[in-house]
Amino acid sequence: MLICLLCFASSSCFSGEIEDALNRAGLVETPIPTGEAWLAANHHLVDYVIANDAGKLAIKELKMLRQPQEIKLRFNGKTLIGENKGEWGGSLSVVSQDGTKQILIPENIVQLIQEEDELFVFTGLAHLFSAHGAIYKVVRDKEDVKAEKLTLLPGAPQVVIAERNDRGYFGFLIVTNDGLVRFTPKYLDLKVLAIDQFWSGLYPTSAQLVDNQLMIGMRSGVAVVSTAAGIPIRVKQIQYFSRNAQ
Repeated sequence: MLICLLCFASSSCFSGEIEDALNRAGLVETPIPTGEAWLAANHHLVDYVIANDAGKLAIKELKMLRQPQEIKLRFNGKTLIGENKGEWGGSLSVVSQDGTKQILIPENIVQLIQEEDELFVFTGLAHLFSAHGAIYKVVRDKEDVKAEKLTLLPGAPQVVIAERNDRGYFGFLIVTNDGLVRFTPKYLDLKVLAIDQFWSGLYPTSAQLVDNQLMIGMRSGVAVVSTAAGIPIRVKQIQYFSRNAQ
């Protein structure tokens, strides 16, 4: 694993699309919250969600956001249901025609992403002073499906986005409860890009990748993570934007 060092630069290097979205949302750069400012952010009533609104990058404010506890999709002719009930547990199940469930993965299901004939499953939980996560892959098994664990994660996944480029790369950027990691399925390669970040306890809700910049929506504000392309990818800066100084 690679732990990348952070440096700081002017926000003038932002993509115009990101700058426009921040301006429309009325968000300005403020110091990364610590101490009492972090407590105020943690108790903030507004969650910021990064979205693609008719092809345009948008930042939406939602009060008391509740994430869905169930995800349903069809894969290899089967109905799969992922459940996330926090400390009360969850699972990924295959539902038969008579409605009975067969559990494939007995863990909280955070996100499901299908890529051709493979389904990637991100599981985990951050609760009190513990956090854990994992990545599984569900594949076709003749007329059935089966799940295999690919890797453990250094934290609980909160938001996952697929990453592609014109050179054929495919992987995932995973915002955990307190960090950022990159996973390349082809090589089963997991790299830690950032750890012990301020968004631990600010509950990241969403993310969008614009060029080499990752916007992360969370309680009280938005983080922008600027990366340097290349092998390995590395983080150049992390900045925080909110309506008011926390």
